[in-house]
Amino acid sequence: MIVLALLDVYLTVLHVQAESPMSNKVGRMFWRSLMVCTTWAPKRTRDEILTWGMPLMLVGTIIFWILLYIHGFALLYLPVIHDAAAFRVDPDVGTTAAEDALYYSAVSFFTLGYGDIVAVHPVTRLLSVIEGACGLLTISFSVTYLLSIYPLITRKLTLATSLNEETGGRADGLALATRYVASGRFEVLAERLRMLHDELLLLGQSHGFYPVLYYVRPREVHLSFVRLLALVQGVVATLRYGLDPTVHQDVVSDPRLIVLEEGLIYTLRTLGDSIHMDADDGTMEDAGVASSDFTALLGALSESGVTLASADDPVAVERHRRFRASTDPYIRAYCENLGYPEASIRATFTRHQRESAVLGSGDPQQEHAAS
Repeated sequence: MIVLALLDVYLTVLHVQAESPMSNKVGRMFWRSLMVCTTWAPKRTRDEILTWGMPLMLVGTIIFWILLYIHGFALLYLPVIHDAAAFRVDPDVGTTAAEDALYYSAVSFFTLGYGDIVAVHPVTRLLSVIEGACGLLTISFSVTYLLSIYPLITRKLTLATSLNEETGGRADGLALATRYVASGRFEVLAERLRMLHDELLLLGQSHGFYPVLYYVRPREVHLSFVRLLALVQGVVATLRYGLDPTVHQDVVSDPRLIVLEEGLIYTLRTLGDSIHMDADDGTMEDAGVASSDFTALLGALSESGVTLASADDPVAVERHRRFRASTDPYIRAYCENLGYPEASIRATFTRHQRESAVLGSGDPQQEHAAS
Protein backbone atom coordinates (compact mmCIF):
# COMPACT_ATOMS: atom_id res chain seq x y z
CA MET A 1 0.00 0.00 0.00
CA ILE A 2 2.84 2.37 0.83
CA VAL A 3 4.66 1.58 -2.41
CA LEU A 4 1.45 2.08 -4.43
CA ALA A 5 0.88 5.44 -2.77
CA LEU A 6 4.47 6.52 -3.45
CA LEU A 7 4.22 5.42 -7.07
CA ASP A 8 0.86 7.11 -7.65
CA VAL A 9 2.02 10.41 -6.13
CA TYR A 10 5.24 10.30 -8.14
CA LEU A 11 3.52 9.57 -11.47
CA THR A 12 0.69 12.04 -10.86
CA VAL A 13 2.68 15.03 -9.62
CA LEU A 14 6.31 14.58 -10.64
CA HIS A 15 6.47 12.33 -13.71
CA VAL A 16 3.80 14.16 -15.67
CA GLN A 17 4.36 12.26 -18.93
CA ALA A 18 3.50 8.90 -17.37
CA GLU A 19 0.03 7.76 -16.37
CA SER A 20 -0.56 6.97 -12.72
CA PRO A 21 -1.71 3.38 -12.18
CA MET A 22 -4.67 4.16 -9.96
CA SER A 23 -5.83 7.75 -9.63
CA ASN A 24 -6.56 8.24 -13.36
CA LYS A 25 -8.53 5.01 -13.55
CA VAL A 26 -10.41 5.77 -10.33
CA GLY A 27 -11.14 9.26 -11.65
CA ARG A 28 -12.59 7.92 -14.90
CA MET A 29 -14.74 5.42 -13.00
CA PHE A 30 -15.96 8.14 -10.68
CA TRP A 31 -16.85 10.45 -13.58
CA ARG A 32 -18.73 7.74 -15.46
CA SER A 33 -20.65 6.86 -12.29
CA LEU A 34 -21.50 10.54 -11.77
CA MET A 35 -22.71 10.82 -15.36
CA VAL A 36 -24.94 7.76 -14.98
CA CYS A 37 -26.30 8.84 -11.60
CA THR A 38 -27.31 12.28 -12.91
CA THR A 39 -29.15 11.14 -16.03
CA TRP A 40 -32.45 11.38 -14.13
CA ALA A 41 -31.91 15.01 -13.14
CA PRO A 42 -33.22 18.05 -15.03
CA LYS A 43 -30.62 19.73 -17.21
CA ARG A 44 -29.93 22.64 -14.87
CA THR A 45 -29.59 20.35 -11.86
CA ARG A 46 -27.37 17.94 -13.75
CA ASP A 47 -25.12 20.75 -14.96
CA GLU A 48 -24.78 21.97 -11.38
CA ILE A 49 -23.91 18.52 -10.05
CA LEU A 50 -21.36 17.82 -12.80
CA THR A 51 -19.49 21.04 -12.03
CA TRP A 52 -18.54 19.40 -8.73
CA GLY A 53 -17.02 16.39 -10.46
CA MET A 54 -13.48 17.69 -10.95
CA PRO A 55 -13.11 19.25 -7.45
CA LEU A 56 -14.38 16.01 -5.89
CA MET A 57 -11.92 14.02 -7.96
CA LEU A 58 -9.04 16.18 -6.73
CA VAL A 59 -10.09 15.87 -3.11
CA GLY A 60 -10.73 12.16 -3.52
CA THR A 61 -7.28 11.60 -5.03
CA ILE A 62 -5.53 13.32 -2.12
CA ILE A 63 -7.63 11.46 0.45
CA PHE A 64 -6.88 8.22 -1.40
CA TRP A 65 -3.13 8.84 -1.05
CA ILE A 66 -3.47 9.66 2.65
CA LEU A 67 -5.52 6.55 3.39
CA LEU A 68 -3.05 4.31 1.58
CA TYR A 69 -0.17 5.67 3.64
CA ILE A 70 -1.97 5.55 6.98
CA HIS A 71 -3.34 2.04 6.52
CA GLY A 72 -0.09 0.78 5.04
CA PHE A 73 2.03 1.96 7.99
CA ALA A 74 -0.67 0.85 10.43
CA LEU A 75 -0.28 -2.71 9.14
CA LEU A 76 3.46 -2.48 9.87
CA TYR A 77 2.83 -1.25 13.42
CA LEU A 78 -0.01 -3.66 14.17
CA PRO A 79 2.03 -6.80 15.18
CA VAL A 80 4.14 -4.87 17.71
CA ILE A 81 1.95 -1.94 18.76
CA HIS A 82 1.36 -3.49 22.25
CA ASP A 83 4.89 -4.86 22.52
CA ALA A 84 6.67 -2.94 25.31
CA ALA A 85 9.98 -3.36 23.48
CA ALA A 86 8.61 -1.54 20.42
CA PHE A 87 6.08 1.01 21.75
CA ARG A 88 5.23 2.67 25.01
CA VAL A 89 1.45 2.98 25.20
CA ASP A 90 -0.47 4.99 27.78
CA PRO A 91 -2.18 2.34 29.95
CA ASP A 92 -5.22 4.56 30.46
CA VAL A 93 -6.15 4.47 26.75
CA GLY A 94 -7.46 0.88 26.75
CA THR A 95 -8.07 0.39 23.01
CA THR A 96 -7.45 -2.57 20.71
CA ALA A 97 -4.21 -3.15 18.83
CA ALA A 98 -5.84 -2.29 15.50
CA GLU A 99 -7.20 1.00 16.84
CA ASP A 100 -3.86 1.94 18.38
CA ALA A 101 -1.93 1.08 15.21
CA LEU A 102 -4.27 3.09 13.03
CA TYR A 103 -4.29 6.01 15.46
CA TYR A 104 -0.51 6.07 15.80
CA SER A 105 -0.09 5.88 12.03
CA ALA A 106 -2.40 8.85 11.50
CA VAL A 107 -0.67 10.88 14.22
CA SER A 108 2.73 10.10 12.69
CA PHE A 109 1.58 10.90 9.14
CA PHE A 110 0.32 14.34 10.13
CA THR A 111 3.31 14.82 12.53
CA LEU A 112 1.05 15.64 15.49
CA GLY A 113 3.04 13.79 18.17
CA TYR A 114 0.60 13.72 21.10
CA GLY A 115 2.88 11.41 23.12
CA ASP A 116 0.24 8.93 24.32
CA ILE A 117 1.88 6.30 22.09
CA VAL A 118 5.66 6.53 21.63
CA ALA A 119 7.98 4.39 19.52
CA VAL A 120 10.94 3.13 21.56
CA HIS A 121 12.57 0.50 19.33
CA PRO A 122 15.02 1.78 16.67
CA VAL A 123 13.04 0.11 13.86
CA THR A 124 9.65 1.49 14.90
CA ARG A 125 11.19 4.91 15.48
CA LEU A 126 12.67 4.80 11.97
CA LEU A 127 9.30 3.81 10.53
CA SER A 128 7.67 6.72 12.36
CA VAL A 129 10.19 9.16 10.91
CA ILE A 130 9.70 7.74 7.41
CA GLU A 131 5.93 8.05 7.73
CA GLY A 132 6.23 11.63 8.95
CA ALA A 133 8.44 12.41 5.95
CA CYS A 134 5.91 10.79 3.61
CA GLY A 135 3.13 12.85 5.16
CA LEU A 136 5.06 16.10 4.80
CA LEU A 137 5.98 15.36 1.18
CA THR A 138 2.48 14.20 0.27
CA ILE A 139 0.85 17.33 1.64
CA SER A 140 3.47 19.50 -0.08
CA PHE A 141 3.01 17.67 -3.39
CA SER A 142 -0.77 17.97 -3.06
CA VAL A 143 -0.50 21.74 -2.69
CA THR A 144 1.87 21.86 -5.67
CA TYR A 145 -0.56 19.76 -7.69
CA LEU A 146 -3.46 22.08 -6.93
CA LEU A 147 -1.41 25.19 -7.67
CA SER A 148 -0.43 23.70 -11.03
CA ILE A 149 -3.99 22.84 -12.05
CA TYR A 150 -6.14 25.83 -11.08
CA PRO A 151 -4.23 28.49 -13.07
CA LEU A 152 -4.73 26.27 -16.14
CA ILE A 153 -8.47 26.20 -15.50
CA THR A 154 -8.50 29.98 -15.49
CA ARG A 155 -6.60 30.04 -18.78
CA LYS A 156 -9.12 27.64 -20.33
CA LEU A 157 -12.09 29.77 -19.31
CA THR A 158 -10.38 32.99 -20.37
CA LEU A 159 -9.42 31.68 -23.80
CA ALA A 160 -12.92 30.28 -24.40
CA THR A 161 -14.48 33.62 -23.46
CA SER A 162 -12.03 35.56 -25.61
CA LEU A 163 -12.57 33.39 -28.68
CA ASN A 164 -16.35 33.51 -28.25
CA GLU A 165 -16.11 37.29 -28.35
CA GLU A 166 -13.79 37.19 -31.36
CA THR A 167 -16.18 34.99 -33.35
CA GLY A 168 -19.27 36.92 -32.31
CA GLY A 169 -20.61 33.90 -30.45
CA ARG A 170 -20.71 31.82 -33.63
CA ALA A 171 -19.07 28.41 -34.01
CA ASP A 172 -17.43 29.38 -37.29
CA GLY A 173 -15.15 32.09 -38.66
CA LEU A 174 -17.79 34.26 -40.30
CA ALA A 175 -17.12 37.23 -38.03
CA LEU A 176 -13.37 36.91 -38.56
CA ALA A 177 -13.75 36.73 -42.33
CA THR A 178 -15.95 39.82 -42.30
CA ARG A 179 -13.81 41.89 -39.92
CA TYR A 180 -10.34 40.97 -41.12
CA VAL A 181 -10.31 39.26 -44.51
CA ALA A 182 -12.90 41.35 -46.32
CA SER A 183 -11.34 44.56 -44.96
CA GLY A 184 -7.83 43.51 -45.97
CA ARG A 185 -6.53 43.26 -42.40
CA PHE A 186 -5.79 39.54 -42.27
CA GLU A 187 -2.25 40.17 -41.00
CA VAL A 188 -3.73 41.37 -37.71
CA LEU A 189 -5.86 38.22 -37.46
CA ALA A 190 -2.92 35.98 -38.41
CA GLU A 191 -0.95 37.16 -35.39
CA ARG A 192 -3.97 36.43 -33.25
CA LEU A 193 -4.16 32.93 -34.76
CA ARG A 194 -0.50 32.34 -33.97
CA MET A 195 -1.09 33.21 -30.31
CA LEU A 196 -4.23 31.04 -30.32
CA HIS A 197 -2.17 28.12 -31.60
CA ASP A 198 0.42 28.53 -28.85
CA GLU A 199 -2.24 28.73 -26.16
CA LEU A 200 -4.11 25.75 -27.60
CA LEU A 201 -0.95 23.62 -27.55
CA LEU A 202 -0.19 24.68 -23.98
CA LEU A 203 -3.66 23.67 -22.82
CA GLY A 204 -3.59 20.46 -24.83
CA GLN A 205 -0.27 19.43 -23.32
CA SER A 206 -1.57 20.39 -19.89
CA HIS A 207 -4.47 17.96 -20.35
CA GLY A 208 -1.94 15.29 -21.18
CA PHE A 209 0.10 16.06 -18.05
CA TYR A 210 -2.93 16.51 -15.78
CA PRO A 211 -5.85 14.41 -17.13
CA VAL A 212 -8.10 15.71 -14.36
CA LEU A 213 -8.34 18.97 -16.37
CA TYR A 214 -10.46 17.08 -18.87
CA TYR A 215 -13.27 16.90 -16.30
CA VAL A 216 -13.55 20.65 -15.79
CA ARG A 217 -17.17 21.14 -16.83
CA PRO A 218 -18.57 24.69 -16.60
CA ARG A 219 -22.32 25.12 -16.29
CA GLU A 220 -22.34 27.29 -19.44
CA VAL A 221 -21.27 25.31 -22.49
CA HIS A 222 -19.73 28.35 -24.20
CA LEU A 223 -17.07 28.46 -21.45
CA SER A 224 -16.06 24.81 -21.88
CA PHE A 225 -12.86 23.57 -23.48
CA VAL A 226 -14.79 21.41 -25.95
CA ARG A 227 -16.60 24.56 -27.13
CA LEU A 228 -13.19 26.20 -27.56
CA LEU A 229 -12.08 23.27 -29.72
CA ALA A 230 -15.26 23.51 -31.79
CA LEU A 231 -14.64 27.24 -32.29
CA VAL A 232 -11.09 26.61 -33.49
CA GLN A 233 -12.44 23.93 -35.81
CA GLY A 234 -15.00 26.40 -37.18
CA VAL A 235 -12.40 29.12 -37.69
CA VAL A 236 -10.06 26.77 -39.56
CA ALA A 237 -12.91 25.35 -41.66
CA THR A 238 -13.99 28.87 -42.64
CA LEU A 239 -10.62 30.43 -43.43
CA ARG A 240 -8.88 27.35 -44.85
CA TYR A 241 -11.73 25.69 -46.73
CA GLY A 242 -14.54 28.22 -47.09
CA LEU A 243 -12.57 30.86 -49.01
CA ASP A 244 -11.61 30.74 -52.67
CA PRO A 245 -7.95 29.58 -52.63
CA THR A 246 -7.12 31.51 -55.80
CA VAL A 247 -8.50 34.88 -54.68
CA HIS A 248 -7.50 34.53 -51.00
CA GLN A 249 -4.33 32.52 -51.43
CA ASP A 250 -2.49 34.66 -48.85
CA VAL A 251 -5.13 33.66 -46.26
CA VAL A 252 -5.70 30.01 -47.17
CA SER A 253 -1.97 29.28 -47.42
CA ASP A 254 -0.81 31.40 -44.48
CA PRO A 255 1.56 29.25 -42.37
CA ARG A 256 0.01 30.51 -39.13
CA LEU A 257 -3.41 29.26 -40.17
CA ILE A 258 -1.99 25.92 -41.36
CA VAL A 259 -0.11 25.50 -38.07
CA LEU A 260 -3.31 26.26 -36.13
CA GLU A 261 -5.02 23.42 -38.01
CA GLU A 262 -2.19 21.05 -37.17
CA GLY A 263 -2.24 22.22 -33.55
CA LEU A 264 -5.97 21.50 -33.30
CA ILE A 265 -5.57 17.95 -34.61
CA TYR A 266 -2.60 17.34 -32.30
CA THR A 267 -4.52 18.66 -29.30
CA LEU A 268 -7.54 16.48 -30.03
CA ARG A 269 -5.38 13.38 -30.28
CA THR A 270 -3.56 14.30 -27.08
CA LEU A 271 -6.90 14.57 -25.30
CA GLY A 272 -8.01 11.22 -26.67
CA ASP A 273 -4.83 9.52 -25.47
CA SER A 274 -4.74 11.15 -22.03
CA ILE A 275 -8.18 9.95 -20.97
CA HIS A 276 -8.55 6.94 -23.28
CA MET A 277 -11.39 8.66 -25.10
CA ASP A 278 -13.06 6.41 -27.66
CA ALA A 279 -13.30 8.36 -30.92
CA ASP A 280 -14.98 6.60 -33.83
CA ASP A 281 -13.67 6.86 -37.36
CA GLY A 282 -16.76 8.51 -38.79
CA THR A 283 -19.51 7.13 -41.00
CA MET A 284 -21.10 7.86 -44.36
CA GLU A 285 -23.69 9.85 -42.44
CA ASP A 286 -20.90 12.01 -41.04
CA ALA A 287 -19.68 12.65 -44.57
CA GLY A 288 -23.17 13.84 -45.49
CA VAL A 289 -23.28 16.10 -42.45
CA ALA A 290 -19.88 17.56 -43.34
CA SER A 291 -21.09 18.21 -46.89
CA SER A 292 -24.27 19.95 -45.72
CA ASP A 293 -22.28 21.94 -43.16
CA PHE A 294 -19.93 23.05 -45.95
CA THR A 295 -22.89 24.27 -47.99
CA ALA A 296 -24.31 26.06 -44.94
CA LEU A 297 -20.93 27.64 -44.26
CA LEU A 298 -20.69 28.99 -47.79
CA GLY A 299 -24.22 30.32 -47.48
CA ALA A 300 -23.35 32.17 -44.27
CA LEU A 301 -20.22 33.60 -45.88
CA SER A 302 -22.05 34.79 -48.98
CA GLU A 303 -22.73 38.24 -47.49
CA SER A 304 -19.38 38.67 -45.76
CA GLY A 305 -17.66 40.38 -48.67
CA VAL A 306 -15.15 37.58 -49.38
CA THR A 307 -14.85 35.31 -52.40
CA LEU A 308 -16.03 31.80 -51.57
CA ALA A 309 -14.95 28.34 -52.56
CA SER A 310 -17.36 26.56 -54.86
CA ALA A 311 -19.79 24.07 -53.34
CA ASP A 312 -19.67 22.26 -56.71
CA ASP A 313 -15.88 21.91 -56.66
CA PRO A 314 -15.19 18.28 -55.66
CA VAL A 315 -11.67 19.17 -54.53
CA ALA A 316 -12.93 21.87 -52.14
CA VAL A 317 -15.65 19.59 -50.80
CA GLU A 318 -13.22 16.73 -50.28
CA ARG A 319 -10.64 18.92 -48.50
CA HIS A 320 -13.32 20.14 -46.09
CA ARG A 321 -14.62 16.60 -45.58
CA ARG A 322 -11.16 15.27 -44.70
CA PHE A 323 -10.62 18.03 -42.18
CA ARG A 324 -13.96 17.37 -40.52
CA ALA A 325 -13.32 13.61 -40.55
CA SER A 326 -10.07 14.11 -38.64
CA THR A 327 -11.61 16.35 -35.98
CA ASP A 328 -15.32 15.57 -35.62
CA PRO A 329 -14.94 12.13 -33.95
CA TYR A 330 -12.81 13.56 -31.13
CA ILE A 331 -15.08 16.54 -30.54
CA ARG A 332 -18.14 14.28 -30.58
CA ALA A 333 -16.54 11.87 -28.10
CA TYR A 334 -15.51 14.79 -25.87
CA CYS A 335 -19.11 16.06 -25.84
CA GLU A 336 -20.49 12.63 -24.98
CA ASN A 337 -18.01 12.07 -22.18
CA LEU A 338 -18.81 15.44 -20.60
CA GLY A 339 -22.56 15.21 -21.10
CA TYR A 340 -22.89 18.13 -23.52
CA PRO A 341 -25.23 17.76 -26.52
CA GLU A 342 -23.10 18.18 -29.64
CA ALA A 343 -25.56 20.72 -31.03
CA SER A 344 -25.00 22.98 -28.01
CA ILE A 345 -21.27 23.40 -28.63
CA ARG A 346 -21.93 24.43 -32.21
CA ALA A 347 -24.75 26.83 -31.35
CA THR A 348 -24.57 30.60 -31.64
CA PHE A 349 -24.43 32.39 -28.29
CA THR A 350 -25.56 36.00 -28.20
CA ARG A 351 -23.84 38.57 -26.04
CA HIS A 352 -26.63 38.32 -23.51
CA GLN A 353 -26.20 34.54 -23.33
CA ARG A 354 -22.46 35.05 -22.87
CA GLU A 355 -23.27 37.19 -19.81
CA SER A 356 -22.20 40.41 -21.47
CA ALA A 357 -23.50 43.76 -20.26
CA VAL A 358 -24.67 44.41 -23.82
CA LEU A 359 -27.87 42.82 -25.07
CA GLY A 360 -27.25 40.51 -27.96
CA SER A 361 -30.53 40.52 -29.83
CA GLY A 362 -28.93 42.07 -32.89
CA ASP A 363 -32.01 44.32 -33.23
CA PRO A 364 -31.12 47.97 -32.45
CA GLN A 365 -34.77 48.80 -31.75
CA GLN A 366 -35.06 46.07 -29.16
CA GLU A 367 -31.82 47.14 -27.51
CA HIS A 368 -33.02 50.77 -27.39
CA ALA A 369 -36.36 49.72 -25.94
CA ALA A 370 -34.66 47.56 -23.31
CA SER A 371 -32.40 50.42 -22.28
